[in-house]
Amino acid sequence: MKAEVKQYSMVGGEFSSYWPDDVTDFCIGADVTVGPEGVPGGDIFSFQVCTPRWLAHSAGGKPCFIRHTILMDEYDEDVLKSTVRKLVENTTGNSWEEIAKKLARYMFWEFEDYQA
Repeated sequence: MKAEVKQYSMVGGEFSSYWPDDVTDFCIGADVTVGPEGVPGGDIFSFQVCTPRWLAHSAGGKPCFIRHTILMDEYDEDVLKSTVRKLVENTTGNSWEEIAKKLARYMFWEFEDYQA
């Protein structure tokens, strides 16, 4: 089974409407909807997109954890989408749950730690 990106969005809107004041110093939350290839709908996976420059001054010189974060030297919507798309397309499994759990190593899955 394979997965595909259904939709990209940033906090407050679409990827195409976001542009940081400084492309080398920013951090923003983002979501992608991902689901099984060829099947409508999907689950939401969230992550931060930050630059090393932003991280350096944000952390104040102290160590920090950066789970669910994509680091890029400068903002580039096409590179960002391509990076996420490649991760999703290269993640396979025997079931959707298996794929989603693998993707949750990189992005926060809306059903991560969910218990019925």
